[in-house]
Amino acid sequence: MNLSVVSVAALAFGSAAFAAQVYVVTDLGTLAGTHGSVPVNLNDRGDVVGYCTMNPANMNEVGFVWRNGVMTGTGKLTRGNYSSATAISDTGLVAGDADTGNFRPQGWAAVNGRPVSFFANNGGNTHVLSINNAGVIGGFYTKSLGGWTSSWKGALWVPDTRKPGKYNVIDLPVLPSSNPRDKATASFPLAFNRSTQAVGYVSDSRFGQHACFWDNNAARTIVDLGTFNAADGSSVANGINDIGQAVGTSHPAFGSRAILWDNDAAHTAYELPLLPGDNYGSAHAINSAGTILGSSTYGTPGTWDIQPSVPVVWIDGEPRTLDTIVDATSAAGWEFSSAIAINNAGQIVGTGLHNGAMRAFLLTPVSTDAAASTTAGSALVR
Repeated sequence: MNLSVVSVAALAFGSAAFAAQVYVVTDLGTLAGTHGSVPVNLNDRGDVVGYCTMNPANMNEVGFVWRNGVMTGTGKLTRGNYSSATAISDTGLVAGDADTGNFRPQGWAAVNGRPVSFFANNGGNTHVLSINNAGVIGGFYTKSLGGWTSSWKGALWVPDTRKPGKYNVIDLPVLPSSNPRDKATASFPLAFNRSTQAVGYVSDSRFGQHACFWDNNAARTIVDLGTFNAADGSSVANGINDIGQAVGTSHPAFGSRAILWDNDAAHTAYELPLLPGDNYGSAHAINSAGTILGSSTYGTPGTWDIQPSVPVVWIDGEPRTLDTIVDATSAAGWEFSSAIAINNAGQIVGTGLHNGAMRAFLLTPVSTDAAASTTAGSALVR
């Protein structure tokens, strides 16, 4: 059963009360010789992975790992044009995407500080979303790029203990209601948690696009999360936390709802509230304390006239803009563009302009007492 927007506040979120903390901003900088930086993910230690852009940008970015204030490049695959670090475990294992000269991404894992392809994939492409402490990699791939003949599959790559450097592939299933003769049927996980549960969507000509949940049992059992209500035409699950709660979007005509699916047996769906006056939103990441990242904006009803979105953080079920949660001193010179990923310590990575330059940032929660000298006079409530 779907519940109303106002019911969200009643969920048992474990996040600390907003009044007890603000966030301090750290500029992650760039690699030498690069133009800007974009984060993709982070672990619970606050290590960040992403990529740095060049000027001019032309599929020539290079992956980075940022740890303890130091940014290090990941390098590229042999003959590669670009690389991106997209996943990092709490033990520091790093994985990502890169090409070998044809601009088609292959999955790589870092070995002795260098990227090594673990799935060459015969000219298709592979996208890495996660890596856990056991070295299990989650993502999706296709073996061909032939338009409607392409078949995208969600997958796990499990290290082969008998053959170091080799991986066994486990494909994630599509929904039982999918058309087995439809070559466009595909599974797209978009996030994995540490236990390798996954969320994303399945596309099929019979039902379009539905948000889905894949369990971590032997069958990788798939659950159709459906749409928020019967009037919505499609849905996508974008993020999952370590206790199995998921977030994403459900789409009425000309619209987008920000949705939380709880971790009960029914995966009960809740619509998240948006900023005052807004009616178009999305949610894309959630940590185990229930803090959610997404966006909020306004769309003219019945049209695709949609205003630029604003990144928001739902804390205890209430949406807040980034500029209202960051202490005034560390936020000086920043224009926040996006909030991309969040860890279980509450740290958030995103992108923005810092004194006019495109930079990755890390927001770290601190107590109001620790930040009192810098937060005086700043607006903490929108």
